[in-house]
Amino acid sequence: MHFNIIAMKKLLNKLAIITLATLFCNCSQAQVDGEYGLFEYREIYLPEGIKEAKQLGLNNVNEDWGIWGHNLSKVLPKETSMSIYAAANGTRTKEQFCFSSEQLFNYLEEYIDENYSGSKTQRFAILPNDNSLVCQCDQCKKAGNTASDASPAVFKFITRLAERFPNHLFFTSHYLSTRSLPKDSLPENTGVLVSAIDFPLTTISTPQEKEFEALLNAWKQHVNHLYVWDYIQNFDDYFTPFPIFDVMQHRIWFYAQNGVNGIFLNGSGEDFSSMSRLKTYVLADLLKNPTQDMKLLIRDYCHELFPVTGDEIASYIFLLEATTAKRGKPLPMYEGVEKIMQQYFLPEEFSPFHIRLLEQIHQVSGEEREALALMVQAMCLTRLEIKRVNKHIHNGTANLLSLLNDLENNGIHSYSESYWSIQDYIREYREMIDHDLNFGDKNLLKGKQLVPLTPLDDDYNDISILTDGQLGLPSNYHCGQMISSANPALRISIPQVKGMKTLRVSFTKNAIFRIALPRRVVLSVDGVQIASVIPLPAANAPNRSVVEFKIPASASGNLTLTIVRNTDVKTMALDEIEAF
Repeated sequence: MHFNIIAMKKLLNKLAIITLATLFCNCSQAQVDGEYGLFEYREIYLPEGIKEAKQLGLNNVNEDWGIWGHNLSKVLPKETSMSIYAAANGTRTKEQFCFSSEQLFNYLEEYIDENYSGSKTQRFAILPNDNSLVCQCDQCKKAGNTASDASPAVFKFITRLAERFPNHLFFTSHYLSTRSLPKDSLPENTGVLVSAIDFPLTTISTPQEKEFEALLNAWKQHVNHLYVWDYIQNFDDYFTPFPIFDVMQHRIWFYAQNGVNGIFLNGSGEDFSSMSRLKTYVLADLLKNPTQDMKLLIRDYCHELFPVTGDEIASYIFLLEATTAKRGKPLPMYEGVEKIMQQYFLPEEFSPFHIRLLEQIHQVSGEEREALALMVQAMCLTRLEIKRVNKHIHNGTANLLSLLNDLENNGIHSYSESYWSIQDYIREYREMIDHDLNFGDKNLLKGKQLVPLTPLDDDYNDISILTDGQLGLPSNYHCGQMISSANPALRISIPQVKGMKTLRVSFTKNAIFRIALPRRVVLSVDGVQIASVIPLPAANAPNRSVVEFKIPASASGNLTLTIVRNTDVKTMALDEIEAF
């Protein structure tokens, strides 16, 4: 049914595209006449953007790229010569490639010959692995590589490929070790993927916007295919609504004005995210014509996708977008609910909206009910986080946890780019509730003020989280833990409270984010060491460690906790400090 709207808009967009294109001298006639309007390449990396790419006139990495992203290793033979890898400190490392390697060129030449010879034009991303290592072999240094810049060797490499395969397009990137520009123009069938990671997600003009504009204009002098890799998601939370519409309208128009001819909008990929279908349809239209009336566009699609609840959903989106604009803070791409509540997200707006949708879910049927159920179930995580942050974990959480659990029946298992598991979240949340029921009233340090004796990390400087009486969730470092990179140790002063006999200190670890347990934990009284303990993972909770200290009856001075960091890993996570 939604394709009725798409079909109706095509004629209007076609006229608008021709009009808009005449404003920009850098838009070729092929771009104007093509399906893609102002842009020769348009992709929205969301489930619907992947599945419905052709219907929506979008591109798809699975069909339009012979190599995409940092995936060179996936197209190489199983057994490869070590000569294809970067030289660092006199030895070859498989963590990075040598782009002066003749063997690496031969492997890719053979791959393209075997799979794309005589086929339609394909794109190939020739990117270093996603790290900052740079090959320092004699050939790469002769090409112009420095210890931090791999661009010269990469430019030579893609130039050779472009000349060998004139029917295909070859892209470098402006990212990490490939941030320098070529000295001369590259062949016509080359391009660049410019990451917008340093371009704040906001509608307000910033110094970074001027810098990004200058960067785009500089690249235009060297390549014919200028693509931007942009971001439309909070990658640590796919379920909480993300107010990206006004921001992307501003940016798409900005890109059109600055000669960008390809846009890749990075979202949740094949994974479920709230409102992804609506987001895909609206952004697909904006990529054709960024001057459209945004509110009208959103309302049209809300009515099409949600005939009964569409007005409710559209009204909340408008409210969220307005709040974001009023606060004027850039959208974060990696944050939890607690931090976004400080930036743009208001619980007093969201919670009533979610409750109303819960009440209406049984009043709808068919496709609307199916889509609404998934969205409402996913947003239960947001409500649970609001309750956790506000210390209301015993009020209405059982039903929200049950609804969130229902997502498993639809094959939805994670809620972030890092594959944070829904089941881990639910299990840990219930453990947090049980812990509070069992120990909340007994904890003598609950609500007491601790004093840090060494500096805290800038983003994790609220030490009160350690005595709030509420366990954090180990699987998600945004949830109730204090991250520390203190070197070599974090020292905390703990007040003596009447009746204290045992001090309990809990930590979490997360291998994915290189958060490790401390090397050891020491408790002292007036500078005299009482005990030193090596934290070990708990038998029934491998991502948590709890250490206990017995407080001598004679101890009457100031307690000092010294947490010695594991020097092999940069960060550790403190969860809770309790006394009984």
